[in-house]
Amino acid sequence: MTLSLDRASAVPLYRQIVDQIRSAITAGDLAPHDRLPTTRALAEQLGVNRLTINRAYEDLIGSGLVSGQVGRGTFVAAGAAGARQAELPGEPHQGAMLGWDHLIARAPARALETVPYGRSDPGASQGMISFASLFPDPALFPVATFRRAMDHVLRHEGGRLLGYGPPSGHAPLRGWISESLKARGIEAPLQRIVITNGSQQGIDLVARALLEPGDQVLVENPTYTGAVQVFQAYGAELTGIPMESEAASLAMLEETLARRRPKLIYVMPNFQNPTSLTMSLGARKVLLRLARRHQIPILEDDFGGDLRFEGPELPALSAIDHTGHVIYLSTFAKKLLPGLRIGWLAAPPGILDRLVGLKRIADFGASLVLQAALHEFCQRGDMDRHLEHVVAAYRERRDAMLLALSRFMPPDATWSRPEGGLAVWVRLPEGHDEQELARSAEQRGVLVGRGDLFHIGTGHHRHLRLSYSQASTKEIHRGIRILGEVIRKSTRSGRPATQGQAEDRLPLI
Repeated sequence: MTLSLDRASAVPLYRQIVDQIRSAITAGDLAPHDRLPTTRALAEQLGVNRLTINRAYEDLIGSGLVSGQVGRGTFVAAGAAGARQAELPGEPHQGAMLGWDHLIARAPARALETVPYGRSDPGASQGMISFASLFPDPALFPVATFRRAMDHVLRHEGGRLLGYGPPSGHAPLRGWISESLKARGIEAPLQRIVITNGSQQGIDLVARALLEPGDQVLVENPTYTGAVQVFQAYGAELTGIPMESEAASLAMLEETLARRRPKLIYVMPNFQNPTSLTMSLGARKVLLRLARRHQIPILEDDFGGDLRFEGPELPALSAIDHTGHVIYLSTFAKKLLPGLRIGWLAAPPGILDRLVGLKRIADFGASLVLQAALHEFCQRGDMDRHLEHVVAAYRERRDAMLLALSRFMPPDATWSRPEGGLAVWVRLPEGHDEQELARSAEQRGVLVGRGDLFHIGTGHHRHLRLSYSQASTKEIHRGIRILGEVIRKSTRSGRPATQGQAEDRLPLI
């Protein structure tokens, strides 16, 4: 079976595979009972992820054209060609299953095709040393303290809090956020604060408010894949600004802005995901100056700015923006409890009403009782005490990882020294393939974040994002030692030794 993929097409890769196999069955090139290639073989043949092939085969099975037989493979269904041809001239036969494939919107499908999500539950990696995700450590969650805050608000305001609230969010919590931002030099009265279901919804609301199919969005490259998928879901075209050096990035940004007119710039100035780099004050000022000159809004994602270990705190873009070009986004997920799903936007007046209206359409507002409990937790001072505790814990783990990297990595590997955040960005020696290394490390009980999953475009195969948020210092030492052995073994053999190919199921949080 010969298939060809058009990677420049707006049609998702899995959809192209489905259409070509269906055409081959209809034309009789594939006969009933013919066996299709294994997902692994076809993925290697086409140069795609196995999850792409799995999805295509699942669609074909759902349409009745092929059948999967456990332990044997995937086969063209008996009578599939004849039945398909008989249905084409007229109406589907009575009782036929609805074919959803041609109904699904292409832009969201393209976004889902970008990167496979999978093992996003920290519990799914039990027994492994995980450097793969930016989940905060559940062992550090202030469960008892937050429960007391929840009990308090339920006792005093339970009836009111268990109803609906305003779509912009609980006013006392928005007031607390406004005061905390003011302490950092950001003037955002509570009327300009919109509570979201996590920072992911904040990105989605901004994208929905601004983007139309074909609009250009500028992002750092590499960047947070969750944001990439949101932008692509609304049909946007992405241009990545490489982060090799600040000067080169700003030069390319200025050149790009001169050649095209993007609708939005998305950046993470503090402890950028995945590189953990911090944008200098000078670069922040240049970025704002360019945004003002070209009249382009900036979405500033400050998901982890409170997790600073060392160095001076730099002003947020929002703090030095006096012309309403910056929408500020943050969350309680990384520094407190991700399960609360509470983030927020601080928006300029010109877009505020649109964001609140879209929030109302989306879900009528975030949980009022959770917002009230969070406000009680914060105004009691529990947030400040919690931050002091987790910053100390994560600083210790960062130091343990940096020490282990210096001991066990080959001399031609390099890595970042983050001033805060939850991960270290590692550049592998020349000639190494991050996908193969990730598979070999997983076989030895270590999960890592592959750098190619965060890059816009192809050809980036030498980076790992290593998160220290969920591993103890002992696990960090052992995991980095194992990873170093895998890399050195790869150096000797030319490529890592693997036993088959593991599924790409690493989280991208």
